[in-house]
Amino acid sequence: MGIEHQVDLARHPITQLDTPSGDALVDRCRVRLHAQGAYVLEGFLRQGAIATILGELDGVLDSAYYKPKTHNPYLAPDDSDFSALHPRNRQQLTDSATLAYDYIAKDSLLDRIYQWSPLRAFIARTLGFEELHPYADALAAANVLVYPPGTKTGWHFDNAQFVVTLMLRQAQRGGVYEYAPFIRAPDQENYPAIEAVLDGQSEPVQTLEQSAGDLVVFQGRYTLHRVTEVYGSEARLIAVLSYDVQPGTSLTPHTRKTFYGRSYEGDSLAEKA
Repeated sequence: MGIEHQVDLARHPITQLDTPSGDALVDRCRVRLHAQGAYVLEGFLRQGAIATILGELDGVLDSAYYKPKTHNPYLAPDDSDFSALHPRNRQQLTDSATLAYDYIAKDSLLDRIYQWSPLRAFIARTLGFEELHPYADALAAANVLVYPPGTKTGWHFDNAQFVVTLMLRQAQRGGVYEYAPFIRAPDQENYPAIEAVLDGQSEPVQTLEQSAGDLVVFQGRYTLHRVTEVYGSEARLIAVLSYDVQPGTSLTPHTRKTFYGRSYEGDSLAEKA
């Protein structure tokens, strides 16, 4: 069955960008990006598509790389000009697991959605880019983040310009995406506001509600965000689809080792099993 039948195109006409309905959708998404740094296409994937993807992943989720990581909110080496308790260096815990791209079958529905050119064209237009390209990385192109009960993602800023996610299974309890929109700027770190969030003050913090099948585009470079601890009997599952404005993007061997526990220099999509 074609991808067009797996996506609710009546609700989200991403294949009709040059029509009034397509233009209106793009405009709504741009407004939300400008105001909140994110937009959500609710019910983007039909329930049957979600079931298909979960079935495809059923035999490989145990291969997700699990290693608790401590990091500061900037995902960068600590800055010795600041104390260990300063928001620049305050340590956070992330202990979700990551299923690498080479465990996602190339003929699977999830991979076909990732490679689907109308999706890339739509996201590019909402972000103001001419075009987007899939990563040329055999581990990082598309991933599934696995949050077993008791795991979470600590407060952080993204290094990437934007992130695209597909919720596959929300947490039974917890697993809430919390964020403080545009809490810093390129020329202003705004450490007092960041410290307030790290200290648990909720005034600038919003929640991004997500259900299975929702597609999210999020700009997290200047927006502090986290996923709260997951509770229940099932893991929270969310796919991360990585694109770039330049073709051929790949992670460094060091970064691969950090996130996937292994590093294959010279990997490319052509080598993906």
